[in-house]
Amino acid sequence: MDTIRRVRRLLRLDLSVLDEAAGDSHATVPSILVAVFSMALLGVGGWLWWLRSGLGDARGVLVSSAVFGTVFSLALWLAWMLIAYTLLARATTRPPRIDALARACGLATLPLGLGVLMAVPVISFAVGVFAVVAWVALTQLAIERATGAPTGVALLANLTGFAVWAGVMSVLSSAQQQLAPGPFLAESVWEAIAAFDAAQAVIGG
Repeated sequence: MDTIRRVRRLLRLDLSVLDEAAGDSHATVPSILVAVFSMALLGVGGWLWWLRSGLGDARGVLVSSAVFGTVFSLALWLAWMLIAYTLLARATTRPPRIDALARACGLATLPLGLGVLMAVPVISFAVGVFAVVAWVALTQLAIERATGAPTGVALLANLTGFAVWAGVMSVLSSAQQQLAPGPFLAESVWEAIAAFDAAQAVIGG
C-alpha cells in the first residue's frame, strides 16, 4: 500500500513523500487516516501517563482525553488547515490546492505517534512536548512543499493555525474536564493543584 510505504520512508526522513502525497489525488483519505491514527496515539499516550501516575478515574480520562480529545484534536487540525489555506491564498499570487495541502500535512502528523511513549516514566512530558513540536516543524515543511509558498508566508500560516489548535486544546483541558490529548493532560493536573493550594490558603486565612 502506497501510504504504508510513504510512512516508512517518512520515518527514514525521506521528505520527498510529502511531495508525492500532495500530488496524489488518491492519497487524501489515507493521509487523513494517518492524522487520525497519530492523534489517537498521542491521546493514548497521555492516558497511559495518567494511569501510571495513579491519578484516578482511568476509564473517564480514557474516554474524555483519548477518545474525545482525539476527535477535538482532529477537528481543530482541520480548522488549522483551513486557516493556513486562507492565509496562503491571500498572500500568494497562485492560490494553493487545499486537497494537496491536506494530504501533505496529513502525513506530517506522523510525529504525534511518538506521544504513545508518554507511558515511559520520567520522560513522559518531554516526549509529549517533543511530539507536538516535531509535528509543527514537519507541517511547516509540508506546507512549503505542497504549496510552493515562501518560507515566511508558510511560517505565518502554519503558526497561526497551530496557535488556534493549541489555544483551544488548552481551554478544553482543565481541572474539571480532560478533553485534550497527550501533554495537555498535565495542564489539568497543574490547574487542580493550583486550585487546591488556593483553597488551602483561603481556609488557612
